Amino acid sequence: MDERSRVLTAACAGAAIGGLWAWMYLTESGRRVRDQIDPAIGRLIDELDHVREAAEKAKAAVHEGRQLLTDITGSLRELA
Repeated sequence: MDERSRVLTAACAGAAIGGLWAWMYLTESGRRVRDQIDPAIGRLIDELDHVREAAEKAKAAVHEGRQLLTDITGSLRELA
């Protein structure tokens, strides 16, 4: 893809996003759609927060497991 195509693609994408934003925030039908999707977006954000928290807990558990394994292998080397 040459530079001219990238510029045209970016301009079209920007126009589409701008048009969608204007429709959602400047028209009554857009406001109704926003009112319907806002709760769903809030729930999605809450779920993503739960996933992030679970991932952090898993990361901490892996770190703790690695540390325990390192301690055990160190102790075994000292005994040998």
